[in-house]
Amino acid sequence: GRDKKYTLESLKKHYTEPWEDEVFRVIIEYNNVPIGYGQIYKMYDELYTDYHYPKTDEIVYGMDQFIGEPNYWSKGIGTRYIKLIFEFLKKERNANAVILDPHKNNPRAIRAYQKSGFRIIEDLPEHELHEGKKEDCYLMEYRYDDNATNVKAMKYLIEHYFDNFKVDSIEIIGSGYDSVAYLVNNEYIFKTKFSTNKKKGYAKEKAIYNFLNTNLETNVKIPNIEYSYISDELSILGYKEIKGTFLTPEIYSTMSEEEQNLLKRDIASFLRQMHGLDYTDISECTIDNKQNVLEEYILLRETIYNDLTDIEKDYIESFMERLNATTVFEGKKCLCHNDFSCNHLLLDGNNRLTGIIDFGDSGIIDEYCDFIYLLEDSEEEIGTNFGEDILRMYGNIDIEKAKEYQDIVEEYYPIETIVYGIKNIKQEFIENGRKEIYKRTYKD
Repeated sequence: GRDKKYTLESLKKHYTEPWEDEVFRVIIEYNNVPIGYGQIYKMYDELYTDYHYPKTDEIVYGMDQFIGEPNYWSKGIGTRYIKLIFEFLKKERNANAVILDPHKNNPRAIRAYQKSGFRIIEDLPEHELHEGKKEDCYLMEYRYDDNATNVKAMKYLIEHYFDNFKVDSIEIIGSGYDSVAYLVNNEYIFKTKFSTNKKKGYAKEKAIYNFLNTNLETNVKIPNIEYSYISDELSILGYKEIKGTFLTPEIYSTMSEEEQNLLKRDIASFLRQMHGLDYTDISECTIDNKQNVLEEYILLRETIYNDLTDIEKDYIESFMERLNATTVFEGKKCLCHNDFSCNHLLLDGNNRLTGIIDFGDSGIIDEYCDFIYLLEDSEEEIGTNFGEDILRMYGNIDIEKAKEYQDIVEEYYPIETIVYGIKNIKQEFIENGRKEIYKRTYKD
């Protein structure tokens, strides 16, 4: 720190000191101008103890760096440097993880490390002597295998934001495009979002859970939020796990006809009650599916549309013509789950509906949307007859229009995938959506 008086000789000695194991010392340059220093070192016994980091058979490296010229701060240079080191350590040293320990009072550096992919996994109180004072630090980790779902990072976040909650066990039980779910202490489900819409998404989901738990009169359980943290940087929801077995086509096929009919009645009854609720208190959760698609079409036109092939453009334009001609979006609006698929329905020991989870996409939307997956013929869903039976038990609904709605949503899927890739800068989704258009065009 600034309390140290350095000479050229003492600097040489400091930056050339012997190391217990492998170390790389580098000068960081920008346009051939030296602007900083970095060192990358393989972890050894003493460092594992110092960092409170468990020693395993994994190959782990630590790194320290600084950009000493303020004119080069906040230009993304540090992030680019760190990502270069990540690539080098994976390619040349087959590393499993990289760690570092920034001071807690250096938020600019911490944000830069998080932007590069590092995640906080532990507090290191009074960890480093700096200018005569022991400074508190964070232990941050980047993992090559599961960085987005790093269980150590999630353990830290839960214990950090929820006082007196101690994590004894944690495992990943599922993940979506922008969220991950963990089973904690074999009792709680904690979900976290890490996309740009996380604050809005979890605030809405929490409000809908609270509304449903207050207004539904049913034995079917839904998540009851006990822990929540919602901010611009991070959002977490925690609730007690709902016990049961997820419905699958295989399980359904083993049921007796009576059990199948009882299950269909359970589903129809739940949907009828939820769809009939007065949603005035949560009217801000309205979703306009048709308007969303029209806006996404404009986004396509303004971004990659001109780079698409004629086949891809024809598919999109044909869909838009169908969208503008249909009347299925003019029907009843109600509170819907909006992702009502088998993998969100839990059965008890008698194969009755006992729980429904994952209302993350829910909102005030077209009544037909909760029958999309129930009508779907696929490996994951039970099939069209199953959905039609539930629609008949549900009552007072146009079954043919529900099927048309499902077909329109299915036709939109590859376009939706492309749009998701554009919004979230994920090229693989754009490519997958384009490939799906070709598969559907030439399926015959």
